[in-house]
Amino acid sequence: EAHIPPADLETRTAGLQYAINLLNNYGITAIQDASVDRESLETYRTLDQRGELSLRVVGSIWWERDLGLEQIAGIDKLRDEFSDGRLQASTVKIMQDGVMENFTAAVLEPYVGQGGAKGIPMIAPESLQEAVTALDADGYQVHFHAIGDAAIRQCLDAVQAARTMNGNSGLRHHISHLQLIDPADIPRFRKLDVIANFQPLWAYADEYITELTLPYMSTARARWLYPIRSVQESGATIAFGSDWSVSTANPFHQLETAITRMGATGDTQAPFIAHEAIDLPSALAAFTINAAYVNNLESISGSIEVGKAADLIVLDRNLFEIPPGEISEAKVLLTLLDGKAVHGNPTRL
Repeated sequence: EAHIPPADLETRTAGLQYAINLLNNYGITAIQDASVDRESLETYRTLDQRGELSLRVVGSIWWERDLGLEQIAGIDKLRDEFSDGRLQASTVKIMQDGVMENFTAAVLEPYVGQGGAKGIPMIAPESLQEAVTALDADGYQVHFHAIGDAAIRQCLDAVQAARTMNGNSGLRHHISHLQLIDPADIPRFRKLDVIANFQPLWAYADEYITELTLPYMSTARARWLYPIRSVQESGATIAFGSDWSVSTANPFHQLETAITRMGATGDTQAPFIAHEAIDLPSALAAFTINAAYVNNLESISGSIEVGKAADLIVLDRNLFEIPPGEISEAKVLLTLLDGKAVHGNPTRL
């Protein structure tokens, strides 16, 4: 990276336009960018000022774990400068652990055969509580990355500390990824008003699961991998995201996996923890009205209602009339943002 020349604004806007076109083609009209800095916010704003930002964007400003509360002043400046039009820099992203595959996800019980390793909490729990309480008081939604059950508990504890100090701010804090949740913590999502932000594409038995995850935990604990239905049935709000570009941004692959708990491209033949599958209406809600709720957009988007902006898509098939295993084959014919086509041509339908 030291030898890669910095990208100028023209190059960045061209790259962003390419990405936005891809997302619009998948029927996506709003995103939360999980890691933004001044440079990326400037790129979004440039497109918005040109009238070319065909997405509603919530920017999650990255929390530097080696710094403390002193960084909030700089975050405030970014929020004040870059919250206008279709861009809102109103969220802070905190990465609390790593991933299962290299034993850096923070877990409550040691990884099997790894010398007692329990992962890496990126921020000490006490410091995390202090940071979340301060950010909550300052009006920020917090977007956590938490994979392991220990990291998830630490994030919930941090929100609880903020609630105790500040009351319920209504800021819609959410935890992303949620690979392994201790069952004792599932009721806390509803109690603390924390949104469970799953990436459903990962909830099937690919090699990441069979080769790099299951061998390193007990069968009893493995039952709680991606417990989407259990969290939903607890009364918590579930929302879906992609974690693109880590995995595909195609929501139809993700919808199919959430419903079947199998790979959307036919690479598995048996459901993975089948009783954690959800139905199509629930999966669609997680990608539409619930995702809009995460982004504070539910009053204008996320559902088809009189008075809302016409952020709508037209598909080449009715998802309710096809087998679940065909959902991933759906194509978007038309995407509208504020009633204007940003993908496809309405005159050709």
